[in-house]
Amino acid sequence: MRILYLTKYSQTGPSSRYRVYQYLDYFRSEGIECTIRPLFEERYFKILFSPLGIYRLILRIIYSGLRLAKRVMDLRYVTSHDLIVVEQEIFPYLPPILEYLIKFLNKNLIVEFDDAIFLTLGHSYKLPRIVRLARHVIVGNDYLKKYAQEYNKRVTVIPTALDTEKYHVREGRKGKEIVIGWIGLPYNLSHLLRLERVFKILSERYPITLKVISACELKMEGVKVINRRWNLETEMEELEGLDIGIMPLPDNEWSRGKCGLKILQYMGLGIPVVASPVGVNREIIQDGVNGFLASSEKEWVERLSLLIEDEELCRRLGKKGRERVENDYSLKFIAPRLKAILEKVYSGD
Repeated sequence: MRILYLTKYSQTGPSSRYRVYQYLDYFRSEGIECTIRPLFEERYFKILFSPLGIYRLILRIIYSGLRLAKRVMDLRYVTSHDLIVVEQEIFPYLPPILEYLIKFLNKNLIVEFDDAIFLTLGHSYKLPRIVRLARHVIVGNDYLKKYAQEYNKRVTVIPTALDTEKYHVREGRKGKEIVIGWIGLPYNLSHLLRLERVFKILSERYPITLKVISACELKMEGVKVINRRWNLETEMEELEGLDIGIMPLPDNEWSRGKCGLKILQYMGLGIPVVASPVGVNREIIQDGVNGFLASSEKEWVERLSLLIEDEELCRRLGKKGRERVENDYSLKFIAPRLKAILEKVYSGD
């Protein structure tokens, strides 16, 4: 079986990295040949998050034009592969003309997405058409499945997986200062800023540091913040330096489309987690057993204070979190499920 993946990003993009690239070794071992043609590569992120003002916009327009030409050229691979998997769409903001062309050239079209992109400008009218075209749709959670089933009954949930062989449980705290960490893209830093008062209160009580792993920096008055620029090569090392991991989210439709990657990364390393009870966070975390859920400012202060004061509690929740990932979200468990779906489409079922 030969699969053509038309991904949105190179490995730099977390959605493409965790939904596609990390499966390549497994597919190869199963005799499945994959070709990946990303739309946006690492240069795109450098332009997107650069402090160049108006020049950034001009560079994005030029770069996008070049990528559109490349995307059209990628279509030459469609007829030589058995399955075509499109991550989200072929090209942003354009009508689904290229998707219709792919469907005409190869009936085995699969659409994959792990965010509530149907809420964004340009997708509300476009995504339903793309979903209808697909032989099968793969999504990251039940909230997205419910949406996709309005337009296509052949929908399967494949949750975001973690390669647990690459995630090793960290050993206890490394110092008296407690490091509370967050990892994510810059446009999600606003979620972290919602906890500014929480961190000011905690900073007055305890020796804490807020560690932010992202492409842009964050500052909080009265809070010690360490900014670490995200890099694929250093990501694991930076995460291993955390004592507590957090995932604050507003309770809205966009957040319900999230697939809990941050939580899984923390848990995979045995790091105790505090997160907002939104979307799949409720499914992954059993409050008080393998992590904590916190809604209000008061709850965030209370839950984080418990973990700061009690290292044994951190160790116990971290261990249970790791078990949760190993049992339900590990790559070795999820990969065969994904393979079965691809084979089902390939066989015409």
